[in-house]
Amino acid sequence: MTTAPRSTFRWPTRPELRWAAGFAAIVMALTCLPYLYGLLICPEGAYYSGFLTNPDEHNVYLAYMKQYQQGALFLVDPFTSEPQQGRVINLFFLVLGRSAGLKHIPLPLEYHLARIVSGWLLLMAVYCLGAQALNSLWARRLALALAAFASGFGWLYHAGPGQPHPIDYGPGLVMPEAITFLTLLLNPLFCFSVFLMIAAIGLGAHALSSGSLRSAALAGLAAFVLGNIHTYDMIPVAVVLAAYLVLLIATRRAPLRTFALAGIIALIAAPSLIYQLWLLKGGEVTLAIKASETPVPSPQPIFLVRGLGLPLLLGLLGLWRVARRGTSDGARLLALWLVLGLGLVYLPVPFQRKLAEGIQLPAVLLAVVAIEPVLAPLRARALLSLALVAIALPSNLLYLRRAAHDLETNNSAYVANFMPPLYLREDQRAALAWLDRHASFADVVLCNSFLGSYAPSLAGTRVYLGHWAETLRFPEKLAGFASFLRAGAPEATKRALVTSEGVRYVLRDRSVYDEVSLLSPEGTPLPAFDFDRAPWLERVWSSGQVTAYRTR
Repeated sequence: MTTAPRSTFRWPTRPELRWAAGFAAIVMALTCLPYLYGLLICPEGAYYSGFLTNPDEHNVYLAYMKQYQQGALFLVDPFTSEPQQGRVINLFFLVLGRSAGLKHIPLPLEYHLARIVSGWLLLMAVYCLGAQALNSLWARRLALALAAFASGFGWLYHAGPGQPHPIDYGPGLVMPEAITFLTLLLNPLFCFSVFLMIAAIGLGAHALSSGSLRSAALAGLAAFVLGNIHTYDMIPVAVVLAAYLVLLIATRRAPLRTFALAGIIALIAAPSLIYQLWLLKGGEVTLAIKASETPVPSPQPIFLVRGLGLPLLLGLLGLWRVARRGTSDGARLLALWLVLGLGLVYLPVPFQRKLAEGIQLPAVLLAVVAIEPVLAPLRARALLSLALVAIALPSNLLYLRRAAHDLETNNSAYVANFMPPLYLREDQRAALAWLDRHASFADVVLCNSFLGSYAPSLAGTRVYLGHWAETLRFPEKLAGFASFLRAGAPEATKRALVTSEGVRYVLRDRSVYDEVSLLSPEGTPLPAFDFDRAPWLERVWSSGQVTAYRTR
């Protein structure tokens, strides 16, 4: 095999990396402050979930960790009562669940430790990727700061009721996977997945252009783990690397060794993708099956553009610079990622929105590619760089303000949307703790979706109803639970539901979380079924407004 031409990829110096490491540590420390506020205002006796928004999503991840903490190797979806074979494995949550078990610490604490570490790795990877396209030390640091804090124009756009909204802030769809600050703030899985995306794309491109076998092996390993823990993200990784290989072929920089290294990357990554396809073919309850039942389409392009905001507009100028002038391999790689990534967001698949993960990063880095030669000769470039970060920051600040309001009101504004509370009352937490001691994972619990969101992670059980996407046939089961609560429904129908779904325990929560299911379409309260008069239900625990029953 002939050797590939020398690559223009370059790696940061140790002093650079030390600065980047310190900056990343400060950023991740700042992201912890809102959670400390949530602890500070926690009502006496209440249980704080450890989240800022959307506890239903995070409870899914904690439920996976709970299964691994209890010794499982393969996962099942605990938010639905359908029979499952249990063939799913997720390496990320396997490590977190086993780690929490060994350290004997609460799952939310382990979750945030993972967020901090994964977010730090993500920011370090961003700095290394920026070093491939930016010549100046100040430009690389600006790129890292902009990536950590930038948002879009959502703060300028005021939508009316029911109208769409930019993805960075608003009353409608907010996409943390597309805004790096929100990724760092909210989700360890997203942090680690984007870190792996950067590693696979950056190391893969370096291997193809330089002929490095080590980089090819590391890129393949990153892609293998990514394919297992967040399979969607392998689509943009594969497309970008394939396009980069085509670029090398077009510029006559692809000897036989390059094709061999591309094959090595693909061979190392392939097993995790084959495994996911095997699960899908076997009918296992996987994310792909659940996505087909509850599709998550991308917003209209105009709202995606507004959500990415100034970094995207400047990034388009960076694209123009890459196209018009000779630039480094790193800049060309970023250009491919941005153009192809924006196109993939509208791929006709049910998990369309998921393909936006990490899309802000090439936009931010290309934005600095565009402004580097403009600011380089200016003495005030540090002040102008700071101003640029400040201009791109407001949507994130408004997001934090709204998250604080949600904490203060315990998500009460979203009860009608079946969004779980951020704090559980003392009796709710005690009911789940009782189930954790007396029930097993094989048991199905029938309760409202608010408690059902927390039961798999706090009680270690499965639930009939618990999550809008994880619970298969969610609208049908929501109606089934409402019918179960109401006095007018035939008792034979209630018993049939308990029998057909394998329900072992029933929780009655005499608060707004059950009462919302006892409202007629006109909003008037309906009479409730008296659980204590049913001979096939045995009261086994009660405290406050919550009572637990075991089915006979």
